[in-house]
Amino acid sequence: MFTTFKAYLKAGVRNPSIVFWVLAFPLIMLVMFHLMFSDINDLIHVDPQSMAVAEDSNWSKTAGAEQVVKALAGEQDADGKSQAKGKTSKNDNEKLITIKQASGVADAKRMVADGKAKGYLYVDDSGALHMALADTTVNSGNQAVSMSVTALDYALQQYNETGRVVTAIAAKNHAVMANPQVRSSIGSSDGFLQHVSVTSVKPHRFARYYFSLLGMACLLGMTVSINLITLTQANLSALGVRASVSPLPKIKQAIATLMASWVLSFACMLIAFLAMRYVIGIGIAGREPAAVLAVAASTLMASALGLVIGAISKLSKRAKLSLSTVLTCFLSLFTGLYGTGAMALGDRLRQKAPVIAQLNPARQVSDLFYDLLYYDNYRPFYIGLAIMAATTVVFVLIVVAMLRRQRYEHL
Repeated sequence: MFTTFKAYLKAGVRNPSIVFWVLAFPLIMLVMFHLMFSDINDLIHVDPQSMAVAEDSNWSKTAGAEQVVKALAGEQDADGKSQAKGKTSKNDNEKLITIKQASGVADAKRMVADGKAKGYLYVDDSGALHMALADTTVNSGNQAVSMSVTALDYALQQYNETGRVVTAIAAKNHAVMANPQVRSSIGSSDGFLQHVSVTSVKPHRFARYYFSLLGMACLLGMTVSINLITLTQANLSALGVRASVSPLPKIKQAIATLMASWVLSFACMLIAFLAMRYVIGIGIAGREPAAVLAVAASTLMASALGLVIGAISKLSKRAKLSLSTVLTCFLSLFTGLYGTGAMALGDRLRQKAPVIAQLNPARQVSDLFYDLLYYDNYRPFYIGLAIMAATTVVFVLIVVAMLRRQRYEHL
């Protein structure tokens, strides 16, 4: 049987279509996903905009304006505490502006005209903080600039609205402003918004797509076992005629085929996983050894499913490969691989029919990586492995039953 295993393994390595679909295709998809999601990251990234600040008499009379502008520039936090030089603010990724000091509105306008700033901030006679933008900034068409300006405009509106509310309260009840707790709470968003993490590590925002891709890539490994089991079928290949009259039982031939296809699929998928983890940078919460075990279990299940399809005697090799490709694409739909609509469909199916959703081999593969990333312990991962092992056993039993019934009228 070991000799048969080696022969099938060599046959798989020498088959260019197998190498492409199981090794090259997942790597190509990883690169495409990385390029696509990098563009999306650029679109949602907020770039700090260079803004001149008109520090005139109105600016000097408005105590809160300087604090707000420095907070927008990341030079101090929302509580008014200055950041140490060279120290990154905890909200550095939300930094909206860089400050260019100007002596007044006229000076700020000159800086904008000279291209030293994209706009300027000034305080009017009523104490409200306003923003003026250069025409080139408004008409730039740059998505990052547009998002930054929108966020900045919202921040200024919030500051001005808070100022009007405080003025109204002070006019009606001046004594309440003497309370230090009231004064410290002015303009604070504490209690309304708080950044929390439900996982021990910060997951990649597009991790779900990559895990779904791993599920699809694992199922593409079915093509390996389909190609190899065809070599044992007398009605599909000349080598199958020799295999049919050989003294090696069909069960042992099936085991040799399964092991050869599994070794080849596992090696290819391990390369794809390592590329995803260390080249693309999709973290797995430091549980790489368990992830390798997940790859091994997933490729073994996919190989067994491929044998089930390959053992269908009345289908041609091309029909079997086509069936496996259609099945892979269909099952991947419910993992969310094809976008937010597919994600919603898969989530709805899992809520309404969790047993049916769990029977999806592609979902089983992607869920193993979710379990490693999002849970603090290994219990969900072990449950997923047990379900996958049971699924693999069922596939193997089906293959054994199908091969035992296969007979040929003539060779």
